[in-house]
Amino acid sequence: MSHINDYEYENELSIDSKLLCAICLNPFTEPKITSCEHIFCDYCIKLWYKSKTTCPLCRQPTKKKHLKSVKNSTMLNTLNRLHVQCLLCEQTGIERKDFDDHIDNECLKVIVSCSNRDTKCLWRGKREDLARHRMTCLHKSSSLGFIHHHNKEKKIQSNIINSDRLKIENLINQYPMNSEITLRNQQITDADISYVVQYAIIDKQCKVLDLGNNQIISHGIIQLADSLRNNKTLKMLSLHQNSLSQKSIQYLADRLALNKSNLKWLDLESTDLNNHGAEYLATMLKTNQSITGLWLSNNKIGCRGVKMLASALISSNTTLKYLDLENNQRINDSCLDYFVNMIKENRSLKTIDLSHCQLSITSKAKLRSIAHRKQDFRLVL
Repeated sequence: MSHINDYEYENELSIDSKLLCAICLNPFTEPKITSCEHIFCDYCIKLWYKSKTTCPLCRQPTKKKHLKSVKNSTMLNTLNRLHVQCLLCEQTGIERKDFDDHIDNECLKVIVSCSNRDTKCLWRGKREDLARHRMTCLHKSSSLGFIHHHNKEKKIQSNIINSDRLKIENLINQYPMNSEITLRNQQITDADISYVVQYAIIDKQCKVLDLGNNQIISHGIIQLADSLRNNKTLKMLSLHQNSLSQKSIQYLADRLALNKSNLKWLDLESTDLNNHGAEYLATMLKTNQSITGLWLSNNKIGCRGVKMLASALISSNTTLKYLDLENNQRINDSCLDYFVNMIKENRSLKTIDLSHCQLSITSKAKLRSIAHRKQDFRLVL
């Protein structure tokens, strides 16, 4: 199992930009090359293809089936030799290619189970405490009593569980721990979110949760927002194509502003987000230090929303790298100065997508000129 979210790169600013994925802006992981010869992380480009049919860089039509693994041994060796630091035990100087072995066999801070778990022992703790536990572990006898008790508990639970809960539980149980869990198009409502939180976020400790194209509106989002408090596992939350209420967006933004989670990517595409919602998110960006990617495409954001986002990105935020405002039809030439200042003055943004907005040819030309002068920056129009 890959542990890419358990480390960070050392001397990140010194890494060659040619080794960075244009989607996640991190060094390539399992790099794949498209038919138009652009390279992306395997995970990033496959996630992109779930909602797009074009290359993220050149916008040429491309297909997932045409992806090929990168064979450039020089690039692959350089990526493998990048030094990373373990975020669990803080050990430095680990080559990236050796990190999975470090987690699986060496890291003293990893949570492991007792070797007697097949009988009665339910102990789980840090690897550094395992030897001490084994000295006192008493659960080595017959597992018959445990099995009988387990079956009894399972029968009781099955008598009280409703069909919706069982459906969601079965869907989520198909996924391994610490994985991407996709629950799009499942007719999930606000009433179902407590089950999603329990099974996907708490039990499975998923790193990506896709709840796109469901029927989540209000208090379900509030439950999701509360579950992010002190959550260190979930890295991406996708809520695209849910008609979110203003109250729920405000609540979610307020919770993210507290900096109590490690969420990096937030997808709010096609969620009926308007200027009020953009203002809540702008306020969040003033204090949030984890969000690096924000998808706000296909919404109802206009000039006032852009103004608030620009203000936050200029005055306060230093972590956002990707901002997607594609196909917000209320973004027009009156927003130009805010985008100009955003591009000029923000130091963290690497990509802004303004394609299919109502910007004139003249405004696009001005933005391209300014973006061209900014190093390692990509503007999509």
